[in-house]
Amino acid sequence: MSFQVDNLSLSLGDNKILHDISFTLERGQVTGLLGRSGCGKSTLAKAMVGIHQSEQSCLKIDGTAFQPKFGKTGHKIQYMWQDPHMALSPFLSAVRCVEEAMETHKSTTKVQRREKAQGLLQQVGLTPSLMQKQPHALSGGQCQRIALARAIAARPEFLILDEPFSALDLVTQKNIIALLGNLRQVYDFGLMIISHDLRTLWRLADKLILIDQGRIIEDRPTSDFIHAPQHELTKTFASFALAET
Repeated sequence: MSFQVDNLSLSLGDNKILHDISFTLERGQVTGLLGRSGCGKSTLAKAMVGIHQSEQSCLKIDGTAFQPKFGKTGHKIQYMWQDPHMALSPFLSAVRCVEEAMETHKSTTKVQRREKAQGLLQQVGLTPSLMQKQPHALSGGQCQRIALARAIAARPEFLILDEPFSALDLVTQKNIIALLGNLRQVYDFGLMIISHDLRTLWRLADKLILIDQGRIIEDRPTSDFIHAPQHELTKTFASFALAET
């Protein structure tokens, strides 16, 4: 299964942010979306899940036009905000935050949703005592885990993570990276990770896409991107990453 972005352009107000963006996400693979701050990465992700509206013909799943509606098509594609608190109600416990994401599943009972939410939180490494706490009583890494459990609660075919490591210390980053690898094997979703840090994406991604000023300037398998970059900006990113390994 694949998710295609086909000649997507997008303006916000009078500013054209994205210019003829085209690429494909494959289910079961990890795609890294790389670029400098303000280049359009998050805007692109939000268009893919329906937060920003794009032309209907620009998005496809297996070649069929797909019009995302944020909050309604999460079983197809989910977006996890850069700040995990954006997805978590401050008034709900961790387990209720995850349960809430499954309440559109009419075929499940409240008891089934509670058991599923507890199971997901356990999978992402949250202990039973923490499941009853509200987000403000938890660390950033713990909230990131809850947001991830909430994102996969709908069993999406594709999942977008927006700068998931930027606010985490190095130890927590490594733990979340290992966790993502395990979850991808279990749930077989296509994963797109947005970052400005090539060192992190290098460890995870099957392919890397570099975007600059709202345009894709490189889209290649990770090894080629790192060791045989073609664009000057790609060479800059790659040289920094190689120098710090």
